[in-house]
Amino acid sequence: MKTPFTLIIIASFCFASANSLPSEQRKNNKLVQAALDPVRLALQESSAVFYNNSDRRPFIYGTVVGADGLILTKASELAEVEEFSVRVNEENFSEAQIIATDEIWDLALVKVKATALLAVTWAPSSDIAHGTWVVSNGATTRRYRRPRVGVISANKREIPGGHTAVLGVGLKNAEGGVRITSVTKDSGAEKAEVKKGDVIIEIDGVSMKGIDELKAVLSKRGVGDVLNLKIKREEEIFELKVELMARHKLYGGVQSRNDSMSGEFSPRRTGFPMVLQHETTLSRRSIGGPLLDFEGRCIGMNIAMVNRVENYAIPVEQLLEEIPNLQKSLDSSK
Repeated sequence: MKTPFTLIIIASFCFASANSLPSEQRKNNKLVQAALDPVRLALQESSAVFYNNSDRRPFIYGTVVGADGLILTKASELAEVEEFSVRVNEENFSEAQIIATDEIWDLALVKVKATALLAVTWAPSSDIAHGTWVVSNGATTRRYRRPRVGVISANKREIPGGHTAVLGVGLKNAEGGVRITSVTKDSGAEKAEVKKGDVIIEIDGVSMKGIDELKAVLSKRGVGDVLNLKIKREEEIFELKVELMARHKLYGGVQSRNDSMSGEFSPRRTGFPMVLQHETTLSRRSIGGPLLDFEGRCIGMNIAMVNRVENYAIPVEQLLEEIPNLQKSLDSSK
């Protein structure tokens, strides 16, 4: 395998004539791609491509974590597609089942009917220095994966984002409970016919003395959970069932000037307990695949394109902790 020093020399040669090359060739020059070919093979064999069955277009990547057909990917992106198929290397799997999801990490474990996939080789640690070169999936065809190169650009850290599961209402403290000041369009609250001016008295039997009590209940719930709300509307008291929805689907996120120039970034890009940040030219469709070092070892899984220069990956240590938790759903169904 060529060393990073060799790659730098090759890249320098390519960039020297950058003004005479189209933009795409500057990023994917044949010499650069040749230097990355050993890592490209790891991407080819140990990452998956998810296709939307409605238009047959790839919409996200996956990371092969088990020879028996287990693939890890980004849950919130997967939830936006009704039917999908999966390709690993040159083999297509038309039947793919979502085994389990984890809202905190935004992970989904998918199972395809396979017995001899090549799972990623896990790196011993994600504790690597700033400026270390890393590789992710770029464009893809049936027979060829084009790797994209970047560098580790920040310390591992938590990315806060508040509660990811929301009722979809505005709130203020009121006598005897919490008053609804607004109801967001298409939210679980609107679908349950919660009205502005309603007062939430209880949630799942817990008295709502104020907004802090409501937040405490939500902090223990996830997207898709259904809450039993006891509501007071004028003089009438009744119960409604409200399904919690993902915050990013209802409200998106605050956009900076950099965001406005970044194109289509990941809808969910906050609320992760720990991430590894790198600067690689990716797209929203590049997320879900492995983040590799130059030895082809997986140091994390790409979980969010934040903007045009920043991407987040879940570090290998956290992935290895969460995969067994997701597999429990598969084991319990046997």
